[in-house]
Amino acid sequence: MNRFIPALEKIIQFSLLTFAAFSLFSISITQISFALGSLAWLLKIHLTGTWKDMKGTLVGIAILAFCLAYVISLTTAIDLESSIKYMKKLLQFFIFFWVANTIQDEKQKNILVSLVIFAAVVSALHGIYSEITHPQPLTRQTGTMSTASTFSGLLMLTGLIALGKFFFHEPKNFWLLGGYGIISLCLLVVFARQAWLGFLVGSIFLIYFWRKIFLWVIPLVLVSVFLFSPQVYKDRIASMTDIDNDRSFNIRKYVWKGGWEIFKDHPITGCGFKCVDSVHSTYPDPTGFVALNRGMHSNVMQLLIDTGIVGFGTWLLIWAAYFIEIFKRYKVLTRDKILSNEKGLLLSSMAAVLGFLVGGLFETHFYDSEIIMLVYFIMGISLAKVKNGLKVP
Repeated sequence: MNRFIPALEKIIQFSLLTFAAFSLFSISITQISFALGSLAWLLKIHLTGTWKDMKGTLVGIAILAFCLAYVISLTTAIDLESSIKYMKKLLQFFIFFWVANTIQDEKQKNILVSLVIFAAVVSALHGIYSEITHPQPLTRQTGTMSTASTFSGLLMLTGLIALGKFFFHEPKNFWLLGGYGIISLCLLVVFARQAWLGFLVGSIFLIYFWRKIFLWVIPLVLVSVFLFSPQVYKDRIASMTDIDNDRSFNIRKYVWKGGWEIFKDHPITGCGFKCVDSVHSTYPDPTGFVALNRGMHSNVMQLLIDTGIVGFGTWLLIWAAYFIEIFKRYKVLTRDKILSNEKGLLLSSMAAVLGFLVGGLFETHFYDSEIIMLVYFIMGISLAKVKNGLKVP
């Protein structure tokens, strides 16, 4: 059976390359590549008898714990059929991290990351071109995606990866800085404030760790962009500082209030994945916002409702374990200047995850396949143990 292993490894590599190339263009192709890579990975694990390696780092253990919490939540699901239907979301947590984690060559890792960034730049250019040639003042730019929230989330993640790779890569690849600028400009016209917030927090995180004092001129540049931008952008940015009177934020407060009532009735294991659609009508909804949105516009509230305290607790464990693992490796790399490029991938990936978590306070990404797959692709590839890179004990 071992003669099949090289072929399976080729399929895994091909699926990852396909995913990276189409991550901002086609959900169908990325899901097909995800399925092929996952099946090849599962078969490889079975043939080599290396199931015990699945636990991997603390992150792997945390993901397995979340999967167990999901199975438990099925037992109390209001709409079992709906919960089972969305089990594919579990598979993205459960498998895609390990598929990306199989990369063992530094060159392959860099190619995959660069390919994702390049795809984002092309997608951003398309979005900017569409905004210039076909402006629609009352419609948010969706670019190559179906919704503005998905498009902005992907731009946020890839933009932070590009900035981190530029900061720490030697010699400098200035196309990464240019790509960051293009992605930033496109992100501005998408009008997604939760992505702006995550992008800002992730950028500040990277600037802090690069420890170059002159980089703090960037906030001045952002202020200048605000001062000289069209009035519509000024109004959108200013609304972030006036949350009491902001209509969008007030809608979210009503939605969260309704979601809290649902959570109180299902606090331990939740009402089931995507079961808000089935249960919301039995709760008071005077504004109609819960019925209109269904999703809770917050990853935190969504997970509390779907999986209860048990699921939400294990979800937090994933991120705690990831940050611990990143910082553990970062401490090793600070003593080895040769591996500064690897340090760049660690920190840029952490910045992207941090942006995802911050933005997720005000938006539900959990059912967004494109964003979730890219997040776990980034996590998996950043923690991959390459043969010619960081040696982790």
